[in-house]
Amino acid sequence: MKPLVKSLFVTLVAACLLAGCAGTPVKIAGVQDRAQVDLTKGRQISASASGFQLLLLIPIAINGRHEAAYRDLLAQAGDSVIADVKITESWKYAFVGTIYTTTMEATAYPKIVAPAK
Repeated sequence: MKPLVKSLFVTLVAACLLAGCAGTPVKIAGVQDRAQVDLTKGRQISASASGFQLLLLIPIAINGRHEAAYRDLLAQAGDSVIADVKITESWKYAFVGTIYTTTMEATAYPKIVAPAK
């Protein structure tokens, strides 16, 4: 019975560690109606967010970096519609862990305002 308890404990610990590494999914909205957007006046915007993994084991702000970068991208866009989103992941070693960075680049297109009647 003891080997069964040990294997269940190891499985439970492994499942908890893997569950802690799940990031928040981000739904990126696209241009729904091209007629409502001025495609000739697009501007480039970018945003990035980072997280740190201490000793390659303890995640600090790792899971929410995609969502944080996307929120920043939306804030930069303002009333404009974003399209052509490019996501880049990078990492670099730090002294006691690893820094993970998500960078999102997009084109912000202004909405066409209907003339007042």
